[in-house]
Amino acid sequence: LSSHVPRSSFALTTEFFAPIIARVVETDAYAEAVAAIDGEGIHTADDIDRLCSQLKSLCHTLPLAQDQTTALSALASELPSDILLAVRSSAPEEDGAAASYAGAFETRLGVRPADLEEAARGCLASAFDARVLVYRREQRRRNQSSTTTTKKKPERESPLAFAAVVMEMVHPVRTAGVAFSANPLNSDRDEMVVDSSYGLGEGVVDGSVAADRYIYDKVAKKVVQTALGKKTEEKVMNVETGGVTAVPIGDGKRQMASSLTDRQVARLGELVQAVEDAYGMPMDVEFAFVGSVGNDGTDSDPAAAPEQLKLLQARPITTLHYLDEAIMTDPGQRRMLYYDYNVVSEATTTTPFSHLDNALYNRLASWMMGYKEASLFGGDPRMPIFMGETRQYANVSLLLRYSTPERIAKLSELLDPYLVSLFRGTDCDKAKYKMKKLPKGVNVRNSWKLIKAGRYMEQYKISKDIKKDPATKVELYKKSVQKAKAELKRLEARGVVPSEGIAAFAMEVIDVLDETLQIEVAAVMFAVIPLFNELDKKRRLGATDDVRSEFDALLAGYEGDELMELNIEMYRLAQTLGDDVWKEYGHDDLNELAARIQDNLNGTRKDLPLPFLDEWNIFMDRFSYDGQDQMFVSCPRYADSPELLLAKVRQNVGPTVADPSVTAKERLEKRKQVQELQLKRAEKKFFSSSAKKLKKRNEILDNLFWMRNAPKMHVAEVCGIIRKELLKIQTQFLEVGQIDEEGDIFHLDLEEIDQALADESFELRSKVLPRKAVYRQALLATECPLLIDSRCRILRPDPPAVDSSLPEGTLVGAAMSSGIARGKVRILEHPNERFEQGEVLAAVVTGPAWTPLFVGCSAVVLQIGGALQHGALCAREYGKPAVSNIDIHAQLKTGMLVEVDGNAGTVKILEEDQE
Repeated sequence: LSSHVPRSSFALTTEFFAPIIARVVETDAYAEAVAAIDGEGIHTADDIDRLCSQLKSLCHTLPLAQDQTTALSALASELPSDILLAVRSSAPEEDGAAASYAGAFETRLGVRPADLEEAARGCLASAFDARVLVYRREQRRRNQSSTTTTKKKPERESPLAFAAVVMEMVHPVRTAGVAFSANPLNSDRDEMVVDSSYGLGEGVVDGSVAADRYIYDKVAKKVVQTALGKKTEEKVMNVETGGVTAVPIGDGKRQMASSLTDRQVARLGELVQAVEDAYGMPMDVEFAFVGSVGNDGTDSDPAAAPEQLKLLQARPITTLHYLDEAIMTDPGQRRMLYYDYNVVSEATTTTPFSHLDNALYNRLASWMMGYKEASLFGGDPRMPIFMGETRQYANVSLLLRYSTPERIAKLSELLDPYLVSLFRGTDCDKAKYKMKKLPKGVNVRNSWKLIKAGRYMEQYKISKDIKKDPATKVELYKKSVQKAKAELKRLEARGVVPSEGIAAFAMEVIDVLDETLQIEVAAVMFAVIPLFNELDKKRRLGATDDVRSEFDALLAGYEGDELMELNIEMYRLAQTLGDDVWKEYGHDDLNELAARIQDNLNGTRKDLPLPFLDEWNIFMDRFSYDGQDQMFVSCPRYADSPELLLAKVRQNVGPTVADPSVTAKERLEKRKQVQELQLKRAEKKFFSSSAKKLKKRNEILDNLFWMRNAPKMHVAEVCGIIRKELLKIQTQFLEVGQIDEEGDIFHLDLEEIDQALADESFELRSKVLPRKAVYRQALLATECPLLIDSRCRILRPDPPAVDSSLPEGTLVGAAMSSGIARGKVRILEHPNERFEQGEVLAAVVTGPAWTPLFVGCSAVVLQIGGALQHGALCAREYGKPAVSNIDIHAQLKTGMLVEVDGNAGTVKILEEDQE
């Protein structure tokens, strides 16, 4: 690699810049800028830019120490006077594996040795640009997302470490650009992506040139896709005066010609692969072809210097998705395709599972399906279900042996329209992904044994019994639930029996729900879902608006749903506190309000309304187990993190928020009216059994549809009880030094915890540290793909067909809940992020923890979510327009004004303004 690096290269180290940085961060302007970016006080974007301009000015004017001046003088004296230099920013954060500041820091080209100091100062100043400070803050927030239960106020920003690389400018540069050793658009490890243009690469990096793009298959060693840009200028080095000059390209043919030949792309592929191998990770490389070369790839001028490929800069690609090593196949090996089902259903989350979350989820899911002694989830990625380190996957390649993408798409229509579009896309190629040979042990005989060992037939029989007389059976079920909840309360109060351990306690708690969960699963799987699917088809495909409206009404308005009851209680809680108290606290101050509530409950303060404190105790007694990711024992609950509850209760404050209990009654009345209307129509028909069928259908609607959230809510309660005991054990481990920090316990399994309880010398750190590293890497992921293959390629849907009849700026998705509303978009990754009333809630996917945000939002836009998924169900219950199958990160930005049409399934962008 050294032969490709320009001569006269050296670095100004972090120690060189540290004194200036230290003086800048001590200023009031820096403190105010950080506070403004953190959202403290009232600041505009112009305020932040003004403060950052002051910081940048200091970088240019603060005097250097004597040793710094001496070092620069010594370096300049060793360089030829006529040499031109490139000064490139290189910060540890920029060049690390966890963050990418590519394009944010400044690079100075064509610098003379005498101007080295000013160029270095200019590069340093770019580290205090507003966009850099904002990005650093966002990265810090992401890195703080972990399983820890610590509730600390965010610390002040740590100073930036900064360095600069100085190297000789190469000349003459024919073509330059950026190459990625893995495809940053879809994370495919076997594709190199190259952006290039004539002249220096500065125009490619800063986006001032419409660059050419090449996608190169590193296995097949060929260019598989080319997109040529219209290159109207090239940036060249001014050899006489230094600096860079933009030269117009007047020749239309040259503007649209390819800036690289296939031979050059292949040569670049070899170099980029060598860089990746040297660093042991995918890399982002800046390159330049120097010398004279013809379009046929041969030297056009025999007298000219031969073509050279120069390596100018390399940094890790931080935007790629990472998969478990166990799931990755070797380059060139046949690929496997996997479906992450916990995004759309089951856990309904994009959050990574900790090791303990994974182990407990495995145990719970296997137990619910009747496998108390066995596990359905193994570590072999060729099996039907694979339990990875932070997610679980279904093996689509195995399914494609017996089905087609189109058939799978049809089966997925109720689950999620986005998933349907993936299976129908050109990326989902059966010939490419179909498994050729079954794994050992996977056959019809063993599959039948597995089915017989489970509870499928038992659940089917339960469902048939329920459907005969739903009203009577549901009353018996409710009594069973009351009995189970009483037993859970008893076990929660008792806690872990020391002689038995946490693993036995967990199974004891889980077993309490055996009877109720089997009824719930049977009713939902064999009664609710089939009927829901039937009604939803008529909602989507009804012949008239009236027909579609009727069936839309049938899908909402159900009494007894514990999730809706939870949110009605939140509304009551909000109303009893009083607006004057809420006005004292912003979104980031709710931990202070939580402390005040606790002081009032303890009697050390008496400045909150007694009705509120009574409502608070009632709520916590019933719902303290709830939290962000209900199926995760690692995720905080209201019991241990009450500020999470307050953030959601706060959404119910204000005159524009409708009482959810009133909304629920209105939806219930509307559903009942439609049921009666349809029944009267059926009864008018002679010699027809339709009236009898409708009566049976209505019995299921009235008595069973409210149970759809019950299994998840009850499992969440179990997880909350287990978490409570784990936190006690965690405190014990911390006190004796068996683990290092809060959250470490969630990187162990229950049996390991029991071993450590029995023996303090049992080594835990060797188990915690590697698992925690994998988990933290997973937390950095920018998306959670539904379909991904074993070379980490994220499958994408085909671009939607353009409908010329729609106004410009209209995004077409899938209608989930009727109505039309306008509002400013707020894209959220987690339900505890800042959200204001009247905004349009935009998320990849939502689960029960998101429900309070539906109260005050104007509309809902989702990337993932079918008619039976939480987002659609909740939007209908609250009467909010909802559209899914919109790529929210690619097509929307926070701050955009949009109109959401839940009838047509469209989102119209009205104003492009963004935050």
